[in-house]
Amino acid sequence: MSGGQHRGRSIKTPTFGGLRPTSERVRAAVFSIIGLDAVEGKRVLDLYAGTGALGIDALSRGAAWADFVERDGRRCKAIRGILAQLAMEGNARVHSGQVKKVLHRLEGPYDLVFADPPYESGELIGLLDDLESLNLVADEATIIFEYRSKAEPIEPTGRFSHITDRRYGDTLITIMEAGATDAKSSLSRNI
Repeated sequence: MSGGQHRGRSIKTPTFGGLRPTSERVRAAVFSIIGLDAVEGKRVLDLYAGTGALGIDALSRGAAWADFVERDGRRCKAIRGILAQLAMEGNARVHSGQVKKVLHRLEGPYDLVFADPPYESGELIGLLDDLESLNLVADEATIIFEYRSKAEPIEPTGRFSHITDRRYGDTLITIMEAGATDAKSSLSRNI
């Protein structure tokens, strides 16, 4: 864990083929960029959850609730096990299924959204529009995308504003805010 109540605690996660978990270095950097105000007491949505590291780290840092969406049933079971091990299962729900299908069943709005699909999947295309049309993001919600650094940066649509891009080796992090229309957004003041 990169911070919060369980900072420094090692969590053993099963090894699954094709899984590219967000490194602890990148997680720590993301949480440093967005600041505690973007996490503490907030509702979190961890899309393409994989090991659940981003959402679990947010819970460790004081998030009130986290929904995890992962299509691989074995990974969902592993996330549930980690949540139980950390006594966080009462503050989270794990949804098994494809993100585009599960989004319709979620109860927003969320204050913090992580989206880290497989790099070559193309699943980020249209995701902002889906989040908006399904009313899944709160005003001033923070949306964090993780994808291959060689890819074209994601452009904001609708009421989303670009806050920053950060590169970490082969990883590009794009941070956006919902409803932020100028440089005076709550998140951009932290950066």
